[in-house]
Amino acid sequence: MGWRWGFGKAMRTPELGLIVREPYATDIVSGEKTWEIRRYPTHVRGRIGIISPRGWIGTVVLADVRGPVSVEVLRRYRTRHRADPAFLEAYARGRPLYVWILTDPQAFPEPIPVRRPRGPIVWIRLEEALGARTADPNGT
Repeated sequence: MGWRWGFGKAMRTPELGLIVREPYATDIVSGEKTWEIRRYPTHVRGRIGIISPRGWIGTVVLADVRGPVSVEVLRRYRTRHRADPAFLEAYARGRPLYVWILTDPQAFPEPIPVRRPRGPIVWIRLEEALGARTADPNGT
């Protein structure tokens, strides 16, 4: 992992960045959205980057995955996932969904540009997407 400066100190760059559409990406790094709803589980855990169309906008800890969960159950927890029930119905396509539990959000003051692959990509490797910007700030 490389280093970058943030919050007045050096921090390690997470290995992976999760691509999330707006307004959900901003809601995640602000702490307003603590559940990310997906069609599948993931084995990824730990600190991850959040990538929006504006770039890398912050980090969260992907703490757990729960499910499968029905759209009917998710309707009761809209304050956690912030998705409109009609959107959830269309997204689920009649299948159960999974809840990715997000904790410890950290929003960056400004987005950091990243190279995003084209197409339906969910995860990106931040070191590759950031290029030279992840070099050790001490020059070593």
